[in-house]
Amino acid sequence: MRRSGTLIFLGALAAGAVCAMRPLKAVDLHVYHAAARSFFLQNGPMYGANQEFGWPSLYRYPPLFLCLFRPLASLPFRVVVGIWAAFEVLALGPLIRIWYRRHPPARFGPELCFSALILLPYLLYGLQVGNAQLLLVEMVCLALLVSDEHPFIASFLLGLGTAIKVWPAFILPFLAVRKRWRIVGITPVAAAIFTALPGFWLGWGKLIHLFEEWYFQELKINALLGDRWYPSQSLRGVMLRYLTCMNYSGLPDQNYRHVNFLSLPSWEVRQFWLALAIALGALALVWAWRCASDCAAHSIFFCTLLILEPNVQHLAYTAMLWPVLCSGVVLMDPRTPQSSKWILRGSAAIAVLQPLIPGAATQRLFQVLGIDFFGVLVPLTLALLISSSWGMTSPLWPRRASIAPCRPLIE
Repeated sequence: MRRSGTLIFLGALAAGAVCAMRPLKAVDLHVYHAAARSFFLQNGPMYGANQEFGWPSLYRYPPLFLCLFRPLASLPFRVVVGIWAAFEVLALGPLIRIWYRRHPPARFGPELCFSALILLPYLLYGLQVGNAQLLLVEMVCLALLVSDEHPFIASFLLGLGTAIKVWPAFILPFLAVRKRWRIVGITPVAAAIFTALPGFWLGWGKLIHLFEEWYFQELKINALLGDRWYPSQSLRGVMLRYLTCMNYSGLPDQNYRHVNFLSLPSWEVRQFWLALAIALGALALVWAWRCASDCAAHSIFFCTLLILEPNVQHLAYTAMLWPVLCSGVVLMDPRTPQSSKWILRGSAAIAVLQPLIPGAATQRLFQVLGIDFFGVLVPLTLALLISSSWGMTSPLWPRRASIAPCRPLIE
């Protein structure tokens, strides 16, 4: 465990140094930094185009996140890139340490290496562009790890994450079926307090005005781009690309290929997706409710989130952090079904090999085909579902607890 801490510390230094040497790659972090400088140092706008960047690079989070980013606004951008990347990697240290304390590994090294193998391509891309997604994932995972001993801290972390991006709030139904009522009750209150907190600094009138600007900006972006912003790696994204003829005109990158074998009206496909998403979401809740392990139930949440979210970027797959940690435990357990092990190995191979294939045209083709979705996310979800219902006693629930495994949904 000490070695892993040392490796993470060295990795944080290396990540900070490498990213600082390539600041132009940190396009998302540039948006945060430029918007903070514009608003706090130059009396410019928080939302919309400013002097440093314009459409389609816009700041799209609520005001709270930019207020938290304020201390970095005065620093040179290259320094900010290095600090941001180093902090994101460094935050993995205590999280992994707590994880393996909760779930003692049978073989620590192989388990961690396999988990890192699946997550590494998405982690590296997230570090490169400087998006806030990884920090939010770490925040939610840490909240889940401390939820039993420190429910108020867990509620605090989930509320803060929800005030920055809405997706952490979707874990509340999964916590409700696991009877974590205190967290379910406190988290919305914490989220509301954090959302309103900038009003004490900026003034309530200014805060309301900023929320209006944010709301109308999002309406404009959705009206102009909608599902064409990027090749989404979610269920709706692949359904639209395979079942409708996508129009890529007006996008920053218009070189994506058409892969549809049907040309159905997009409205009908969206309605079908919505019905399917509701059914799959309900099924995931039932599975999480019947599962004997919180660890397995949380894995189901993260996988379901990525599958059912309307638009999922490549970097959003860092949300697989919790499921891939589970998958490392599952793979190294001798009682795991061989089918699950081969599925996990295959998804890891695809995750690692896909970004290594050269050629921008090839990578665009992989994106529109949904290789991340079909080759990584779906197999990982399937393997974890098989394992959680197979009757094992160690991979996805505490080793020392004499509890029954997940009961099959169909008996």
